[in-house]
Amino acid sequence: MSSSESSPVVLITGANTGIGYQTAGLLAQSTKSYNIIITSRSLTKGQAAAAKLLSSNPSSKSTVTAIELDITSAPSISAALLKVIELHNRLDILVNNAAIGSDVKGVISSGIDDFKSVFDTNVIGTATVTDAFIPMLCNSKDGKLVVVSSSVGSITMAAAQSPGPHSLTASAYASSKAAVNMLIVKWSKAYGEKGVKVWGVDPGLCATDFAGEYSMARGRDPAEGGAIVVDVIEGRRDADVGRVCFDQYGEAGVRPW
Repeated sequence: MSSSESSPVVLITGANTGIGYQTAGLLAQSTKSYNIIITSRSLTKGQAAAAKLLSSNPSSKSTVTAIELDITSAPSISAALLKVIELHNRLDILVNNAAIGSDVKGVISSGIDDFKSVFDTNVIGTATVTDAFIPMLCNSKDGKLVVVSSSVGSITMAAAQSPGPHSLTASAYASSKAAVNMLIVKWSKAYGEKGVKVWGVDPGLCATDFAGEYSMARGRDPAEGGAIVVDVIEGRRDADVGRVCFDQYGEAGVRPW
C-alpha cells in the first residue's frame, strides 16, 4: 500500500476560498500526509483552488483533489459521495465548513428569505452532507467529524451580552449556528458510540467575503481560523471532543452552549 493510500482521506466543504481553503493549505503544509478533497459548488473554481494549493506546496506529502458539491442539493451530495467512493472508497475526516450569512452574499440580514436560505444551507445542508458521509466515517479506524460553528451560536453568550449593532441583522445566521451546535451535541453522543469523534470549531471573525466589507476590514487571517480545524484533525484538541473549540486573542478553550 502506498503512503497516499494509507493516508487519511479528508473532505472539506466550501473549500475553494476562505477558511476551508486555508484549512486545506495548512494540511498540505503538514509534516503528516493526507488525501485532501476540497469541494465547491463550481468545479472549475475548485480545480483552480486545488492547483493553487499544489503549486504553493510543491514538496507536500499530501494529495489535493477538487470535486463539485452543493450542500443544498441532494443530487449533488449523492454525486459527491459516489466520487469519493471512486477516488478512495473511504473517508476518515469530514469538515463541514460551507455556510452562508444571508440570502445576499456579503450582506448580513435576517429577513424571512434569509432565514430560509441560511437554514437551508447551514443547518439542513450540513445535516444532509453528514448523513450521507457518516457511514464511511463509522467504518474508519479514526473517524472524525468537524463542524465549523461560531460564538454567535452560543445561547449562553448571547444572553449575557449587551445588544450590539448587528444583534438583529445577524439573527438568521446566529440562530442557524445555535441549531448547528445542537447537531454537534447530538452527533457526538450518537456517533461517539460508533467510534467517531465530533467537534465544533469557532474560527472567529475572519477576513473573508462572508460579510462583505465588514468581515474583510475587521476579520483576522482566515488561516488562523483554519489552524484550529487542523489542531482538531491532528489530535491537539482531543480533550475538547464533543465541544466547540476556539483559539483567539490569546485565549483558547471551548465555548459554552
